[in-house]
Amino acid sequence: MVPTAPPQSLDGSRPYLYSNGVRMVPSGKRGTVLGDNMRAFREGLGLNQSEFAAWLNERLQRKYDKQKISAWERGAERIPQAVAALLVKDIAAATGASGPAFIVTVANQKGGVGKTTSAVNLASLLAKAGYRTLLVDADPQANASVHLGIPVKHLEAEKRTLYYALRDECALDDVLVQVEHSGLYVAPSSITLSEMEVELASEMGADHVLKGCLEGVAKTFDFIVIDTPPNLGRLTVNALAAAHSVLIPCQTETLAMLGIELLMRSVTKAQRRINHGLRVLGILPTMYDKRLTQDRETLAEMHQTYAGAMRIFPPLPSATLYPQSVKGGRALLEAMPDAPGADVYQAVYDAAVVERRKLLEARHVA
Repeated sequence: MVPTAPPQSLDGSRPYLYSNGVRMVPSGKRGTVLGDNMRAFREGLGLNQSEFAAWLNERLQRKYDKQKISAWERGAERIPQAVAALLVKDIAAATGASGPAFIVTVANQKGGVGKTTSAVNLASLLAKAGYRTLLVDADPQANASVHLGIPVKHLEAEKRTLYYALRDECALDDVLVQVEHSGLYVAPSSITLSEMEVELASEMGADHVLKGCLEGVAKTFDFIVIDTPPNLGRLTVNALAAAHSVLIPCQTETLAMLGIELLMRSVTKAQRRINHGLRVLGILPTMYDKRLTQDRETLAEMHQTYAGAMRIFPPLPSATLYPQSVKGGRALLEAMPDAPGADVYQAVYDAAVVERRKLLEARHVA
């Protein structure tokens, strides 16, 4: 039964909305599901506690059991955010609480510039803020998937990676994995995705395969962040074709400007030929050490060359914590909100939220 007066959240912080017995949250807020609402949801599916645990495990790649479900429903333990987010997914889609998605592609043809780190941390910030967010790992190296502790080898063996969704062997929904701590959804990659570069060469409408794959889920997510390979091949072109905006991480080193120039040529071609609405969210200077003359000169050159044409975010300081966070299987800013560079990623987050709002307002006017 839906309560007439919403109780407090599990942390006692704020009231919530209800729909079909499952607690919802206002747009832009993060919430959880109370134990009695979980029980109602489970019973609505016609599952006992053991079956419900198996249902959760299949979707979240966890090992919950009947005892854990019982503890959550009795209020003896706090329900994890990933579980809560999974339970409100269908209701959020039905009530319009999520979607349509604003799609950000993170791209740079040069490797080692912090591209995956930026995609993972931006997506995690959006998810933690309550936006229903999907991270698409479109890089065959699967760095984003591994970064978040996703069992790539296991999922590849089950044919539950992005490659099989792009080949129409399954729906994209069938390969999504949810990160427990942030509630972020991930379309995982694997080395098999490298075969798409060859297969797309003979595919009709090859530049729009990823866009077509995302069309269904784009209606129920607020943000989709796409991590791309360190090249300008077919997968990156597909990511540019699918996006509303592109974020360009760029290391502050001597040859960085040449890389930006080459990528901007590809963005311009994409705008002209396959995606007229594509815009640049901004350039994100990375691995910046203000003590080094080279870094200061490169940053100054970025501003001199591009500041009048596009946004340049504050430089992300060089910090060993970011590569080290891979070992923990979590985005650094999800585990350490005050880590060096948190304010920089917050600026990128703010820009993405503003651009999504503009997109929604433009569609409303139209």
